[in-house]
Amino acid sequence: MASVIALRPVPPKFDMKKMFKQDMHILRFNAKLVSTEPDDESRTFIISFYCGDDTIQVYEVCDKNSGRIGGRFMERKQQNNPMSGKYYQERDFTMGRTVHLAGFKFMLCSCDQYTEKYMQDNGEVFPEASYHNLLAKIKAGASKFDSMQAYVIHLLRNLDKNDDKFVDFIELGNGLREMGINVTPHE
Repeated sequence: MASVIALRPVPPKFDMKKMFKQDMHILRFNAKLVSTEPDDESRTFIISFYCGDDTIQVYEVCDKNSGRIGGRFMERKQQNNPMSGKYYQERDFTMGRTVHLAGFKFMLCSCDQYTEKYMQDNGEVFPEASYHNLLAKIKAGASKFDSMQAYVIHLLRNLDKNDDKFVDFIELGNGLREMGINVTPHE
């Protein structure tokens, strides 16, 4: 496109401040291929997002004797987000989301410890991963009660739907969603 605009094409400009500040941060996620093919259900990938220049690289992890050759699945480059029409940014990568890369859909299943800590430390970019934001949303309902203890007792009774004196992860997630707190990121 640059050759259409000018006779001598100019290379695209990079945000040098961001590149120098964020170049060392690489977010890595384990991902599954979202497909209707039965052979693709067992395929696993590692998606690396480079924060310095917003590029993405995908590796396929293959089991021995699977018939597939593992390794680089997708070259490192910027990818368009079909939802927004812009390039993917770091805030688009959180666990549970589905990303569309070069005609393939990947569901981000888990991340490494470094990525988890990076997301928790940058709560303004990743509000879903920040414990402080989640606790602030939960504590917001305490203003109607006399004490924090009375609020917690009321909250736990409401979360324990089957009355077994135990709140499992599913009950916690459903209860927080009922309170208007989004605990699982959407597409």
